[in-house]
Amino acid sequence: MDASAGIIGAMFMISNSLLYPVIIILLGLVAWSLISVGQFLSEYASRSRDMAKLKAGCRNAHEHIQKQEYMKAADVLNASGSNELLKNFIADLVETLRESKFSVEAEKLLQDYELRITKELEKARLVAKLGPMFGLMGTLIPLGPALMGLTSGDIQQLATNMVVAFSTTVLGLLTGGIAYAIVVVKKRWYTQDLSDMEYVVEVLR
Repeated sequence: MDASAGIIGAMFMISNSLLYPVIIILLGLVAWSLISVGQFLSEYASRSRDMAKLKAGCRNAHEHIQKQEYMKAADVLNASGSNELLKNFIADLVETLRESKFSVEAEKLLQDYELRITKELEKARLVAKLGPMFGLMGTLIPLGPALMGLTSGDIQQLATNMVVAFSTTVLGLLTGGIAYAIVVVKKRWYTQDLSDMEYVVEVLR
């Protein structure tokens, strides 16, 4: 009986010791979410897509490449990008126009940008999962002291712990929801960008 009481006591102590670290992590996730919303809105405002301009630029660049007019091809391509990620890709791509193995270099560049996009989305995916997890931990941890306060008649302790429990739930769901929404929208954006990048490479080959 003493052994089981000791184990339960140790579990209770460890659980309670995690409360403040969990709250600090949740506050950090909330701060990250607010910053990410600002970055997301900024990127949304700056995004545009002009496929006609991109197609015309790629065709003209291809003609210049056939004539070995690489500087003109580079200028035309740089002017055809319609958003920041695509512009960066084109800027990197034009450096390989003179390469004898252009197709290989272009394919490697595409793969690098795919990894870059995956890395960018990984942060939001992680927060989308961690937010609700830490929110649940922040909900369950105060319930033990709350129940003890209930049995001892300490209503103040019960109320305080319940406020903490519900607050952490809300924060966890908030960060998870924001991160999930960012992942969904950005994934669509970057999938379209990758499609445009592949189009550019195929036309120039």
